[in-house]
Parts: sequence; structure tokens; C-alpha cells
Amino acid sequence: MPIEIRELIIKTEISTTTKNDHAAIADKDLEVLKRQLLEECKRIIAAKTNKNNYKR
Repeated sequence: MPIEIRELIIKTEISTTTKNDHAAIADKDLEVLKRQLLEECKRIIAAKTNKNNYKR
């Protein structure tokens, strides 16, 4: 009876940089993103609430 043994070895190397990547996003852009995210969440919650109100 043949037996098949498979082995997979994945080697990775993780490295980090010392430069500040957070500074790449301007504060103004971050505020716009936060506002858009908040508005989208409110819209989704409102749409879900409206759907639930019509079920009887």
C-alpha cells in the first residue's frame, strides 16, 4: 500500500523600517476619512433600522 507524505515549508522574513509611515497621511486627510467613515456607518445603521421597522 503506497503512502504519500507531503511537506510544505514556507520561510519568511519580516522586517520593519524605522521611518514614520504615519506621517505620510496628512491630518486633514485623516479627518476627512474619519468623517466619511462615520457618515457611512450612520447611513448603514439607519437603513437597517428602517428595514426592521417595516417587518410585522
